[in-house]
Amino acid sequence: MLDVYRAVFRTPGTASFCVAAWVMRLPIAMYPIGLVLIVSARDGRYGFAGVLSGVYVIANGAGNPALARLSDRLGQRRLLVPTSLVHVAATVTAAAAVTARWPDGVLVAATAVCGFAFLSVGSLVRARWSYVLAGRPEVHTAYSLESTLDETIFVLGPLVATLVATQVEPVLVLYLGAAFVLAGAVWLASLRDSEPPAKRVGGQRTAVLERGMPLLTLVTVAMGGIFASAEVTIVAFCGQHGSRGLSGAVLAAFAAGSATAGFLYGARRWHAPLLDRFRLQAVVLGVLPPVFLLATNVGVLAACAYVVGAGIAPTLTTAFGLVEQLVPAAALTEGLAWLVTGLSVGYGAGASLVGGVADAHGARWAFLVTVGAGLAMTALAVALHARLRPGGRVAGVGHATDAAAASQPAAVGGRCDD
Repeated sequence: MLDVYRAVFRTPGTASFCVAAWVMRLPIAMYPIGLVLIVSARDGRYGFAGVLSGVYVIANGAGNPALARLSDRLGQRRLLVPTSLVHVAATVTAAAAVTARWPDGVLVAATAVCGFAFLSVGSLVRARWSYVLAGRPEVHTAYSLESTLDETIFVLGPLVATLVATQVEPVLVLYLGAAFVLAGAVWLASLRDSEPPAKRVGGQRTAVLERGMPLLTLVTVAMGGIFASAEVTIVAFCGQHGSRGLSGAVLAAFAAGSATAGFLYGARRWHAPLLDRFRLQAVVLGVLPPVFLLATNVGVLAACAYVVGAGIAPTLTTAFGLVEQLVPAAALTEGLAWLVTGLSVGYGAGASLVGGVADAHGARWAFLVTVGAGLAMTALAVALHARLRPGGRVAGVGHATDAAAASQPAAVGGRCDD
């Protein structure tokens, strides 16, 4: 099984950009939970903490497609360091606002800039894989690898954030995250051999308007609602049960379930059409959230989180694979970023809603938001399947690159992850 993953690193330079991108995107999982821990530790307002986390994620979702479109046109190197410097400046400002107890508006504004200027690193690294492995079947495995690495981030990120926030100083989470972003950006920008060439294409419509992309993006909005409502409610549940310091461990269990499933999913070749797989995976993920309602203590909650998390990585892997089939090759980074934006919008909306529910009615009721998001995602995925497969064949899917097509074992096969 490991030989399948080792094969993707036989091309020179792949290990370097893979690790650099991992370092740069580690704060993805640190910032949202870090903001919740920082604000809740300061004044116990889970509602405002959820709103602040949501502002960050929504701003990040707004910036992702715009910056990714520039990356497709200008090249990654010209954006990585400048945008990361803006991100770092905004993060330091947010940290100062917390420490000095500046008005909430300042903290919200700094958080928004921090999120907007955080590049969609997952989209950038997947574009590199497509470039260096063009025409080779290892592309599918590389994308699965990135999905699994994303989940290791969501295992380690919350643990690091919780440990630093509860054992050292909450605001240090922001400083540490900024350091990771800048270090990863400088490293990735220096790796020019693996950088996809800039595609200066004028007059091309935005990738989100390609056939199937609006519905697929809406699916990820609902999926982001699952993630946010589950994560914020997990923190609230642990706090309400006197185990606030264990929230990072429970979130790690959530991500570990996803990582395990993603690793196993990427280790084999699938012959079922990609679109059919996506519908099945979305239905499974959509019906799993009621498992959270079985939690009676933090230990049981961790087990429930692992089970629900198992539905995440395979679904995301397949969703990103669909993008390669739906958008032109010159807009691949932007297309991938639109799914990240969908996740971000859903995450922001879910975090904003569930924090208030947890404050007013407790964590158990807040998990119903997760259940509702799962049902919405399932309905949208079924609608997408019907949209793209009238008459039993995939319609409107003709933009796949040769590299993407070669990586697909079936009529519509491919994958990418966030």
